[in-house]
Order: sequence, then C-alpha cells, then structure tokens
Amino acid sequence: MTSPEAPVSTRGPRAHKATAIERAGYLPERRARPRPAETAPGATPAAASAVILLVHDGHEQGLRETVERGIAAALADGTHLPAALFLPPDDAVATLAGVIERHRPSGIVLMPPLSARQDLADLCLRMRTRCIRLGTEPALSCDERGAAALAVGRLVALGHARIGLVAGPETSVNARQRELGYLDAMAEHGLDRGPALIVPGDDSFDSGIAAGRLLLEISPRPTAILAANDAMAAGVLQAAAQAGVPVPAALSVLGFDDTPLARCLLPPLASVRLPWDRMAFEGARRLLGATGPSLGPFEVEVVERGSLGPAA
Repeated sequence: MTSPEAPVSTRGPRAHKATAIERAGYLPERRARPRPAETAPGATPAAASAVILLVHDGHEQGLRETVERGIAAALADGTHLPAALFLPPDDAVATLAGVIERHRPSGIVLMPPLSARQDLADLCLRMRTRCIRLGTEPALSCDERGAAALAVGRLVALGHARIGLVAGPETSVNARQRELGYLDAMAEHGLDRGPALIVPGDDSFDSGIAAGRLLLEISPRPTAILAANDAMAAGVLQAAAQAGVPVPAALSVLGFDDTPLARCLLPPLASVRLPWDRMAFEGARRLLGATGPSLGPFEVEVVERGSLGPAA
C-alpha cells in the first residue's frame, strides 16, 4: 500500500474528479461501486457507495489539504473515491444525516474540531456508517499538549523568556491542549505566563493579525510568539510587518501543524509538525477494513525555518 510519504499525484483523473466533487458539493449516488467490506455492525455492504468522506467545518484549509493527502494515499488503489463535505456548525447534525441518508458513504473521516463532537460520532453509529475521529481517538492522535511544551522549550533554548501565545477557540479540544502545553512549559521554566501574554483567536488569519497587534503593544514586548495554528501565525507575521518589527531579528514566530502555508510565507514559517497526513492515512486504512500494526505512535517535531531565531 502506498505510504503517506510517497508523492500523491494531483494531476491524474481521480484527483481532478475529487476536486470537482468538492467544488460542486456532489457525491456519487449509491449505485457507485459498492464496498465489499463491512461498513458497520448490521449494515448492508451493497448499500454503501465507494466514497470516503472527509467532513470539515470550513476552517483550516491548509490542515485539510494535509489530511486529504493522507486519505488519497490510502485510496491509491482506486477502489474508493475521496470526497469532502463542509458542515455548517449550527446545522451540522441535520446536514450530515441528510448526506449519509442520500449517499451512504463507505466511511467518514471527522476532522478537528468536528472530531470532538460526540453527537456527530453518535449519528454515524445510529446510521450504521463507519467513522473515525482524527485527533480525538487515541490511536489517531498525538500528544498536542506535549507538542506545545516542546515548542516553548525550543524557544527557551534560543534565549526567549518573554513568549506570547495566540490561542485557538475555547470550544476546540485541540486548541485547549495546546494552550495547556504552553502553560506547562512556561511554568516549568519559571517564565511569566500572565493573561496579557495569551490572546485568543478563532483559527483564522485575520484573528492572528488582531492578536499579533495586541501582543506587540505589550511592554515589555514578547520576543517570541507561538500561535495555535499556522493561519494565525501568518497573521502575526503580518502584524509584525505592519508594526515594523523585523522577523526574526526582533521577534520569532512559531506556528502549529506545519501546513503548506508555512512554506509559502516570507520569511518561511517555523511550525510544530503534527503528522496529520499519516494519521489520516491510518484512519482511512481502518475505514477500509485494513488489519495489521498501526503506523503510530505519531511523533511531533519543531520544523525550524526563517521566522525562528535567537532572542535579541
């Protein structure tokens, strides 16, 4: 089976078809190639279409691309088709129920933060559709609290003592774990972790700009800022540029998830890499009924790029 590290073509007919499906919001009807394996206890295999459905909330595009890459690698044999579904948060259960009822996907991959919603997992169980929850199930997650502590530790090793945090939404389990890891490490190193150094965001670029501006107005100003995802870290870079604060000479910025966005910024964004592609690959394998040892445990690392430097 193709590994998630292997290159996955985005130029072949299957990739173009998957892209078109997502853009059009279309899923194949149930007469599409039936999945031969069991979809859930009591389900009828012939009732399922040959689709593995990635369900997301419309945020975290870069993370979604990484997850899609892992799913595509797991489906490289061509027997199943990847597709994606946006769920509006205020109507998530009804929307997903309608899609399952009409299209009967072979399996569903819930992305964070939706993967933390028990009501969606329960819905899949009631409708006899196999479901995996990325970043929530122990076998398909990694230590995000420890990852944030690792990031702070790296900043401390570079001489930073005044470290700000752009936190994620309070409703996100993953964001909360990252904030706790930041607090753990700041306490371990005896550093100030007062409320002025923690500014909430909503995982968006714009919220990163707003949070970055607030943190750069503090006196004394942080010499490093850790953001709970890459999009908000990109916003911090923008805020620093607007304020005339050079990165990394006067400010180091560290993101989270190591999405494709990190490599497109100037300077390139240092980021905490979580192996979302490998976790998605493993999850899709499980949906297809694969057996054998797991790819886990899933390790994290700090990927150092141009936005990271020693304290001035």
